[in-house]
Amino acid sequence: MPALAQMVTAAARRAEQIEPDRDGDASCALHEAAALITDNAGQLLIWAARSLDPQGDVA
Repeated sequence: MPALAQMVTAAARRAEQIEPDRDGDASCALHEAAALITDNAGQLLIWAARSLDPQGDVA
């Protein structure tokens, strides 16, 4: 997960450089996504989703 967050952060920084009006339309969402990936609650949601089988029963 940290590698994914790092990749999304790098994409956000690149988006900041190429945004024509520098208003954060593209980069803001990417920065927020990176924060959610590394957030403890986000990690807990990922673990919870992994623990469920496709029918929604606890595995």
